Amino acid sequence: MPRRRKITIRASELESFETLVRELHQRPEFAGFDPSSLHVWAYERYEPKLKDADAILRRFDYWLGVHKGERYLMVNGSRLFNKKELAEALGVARPTLDRWITNGWLEPCRVQISSSGDTLFAANAVREVLERFR
Repeated sequence: MPRRRKITIRASELESFETLVRELHQRPEFAGFDPSSLHVWAYERYEPKLKDADAILRRFDYWLGVHKGERYLMVNGSRLFNKKELAEALGVARPTLDRWITNGWLEPCRVQISSSGDTLFAANAVREVLERFR
């Protein structure tokens, strides 16, 4: 999902600065404004990037190895994680994990364990995502 970043420059850096100042002085709401305070800004769209995908993948593999003997839920031969467990396994904070989900990088799978269903993540799907960002 593309994000937006604000870009700001001083209007005095533009070739059209004098024209812009003249135009604004003609408008009553800008009668006493300070031209040096004038800025121009725009939004740039960009694709967020995952930093240190290799390190996160190594951490994930290490975590899976250390916790291999534990009991856990599986689907199609892949361990399932809730958000808390996945954040711990990846070594990231929950807000970071939530941002990755919002960006569409991680797709949860719905598993009907209780009447409401839990949002879980399959280890092999998480691994595929991390491999793409390497």
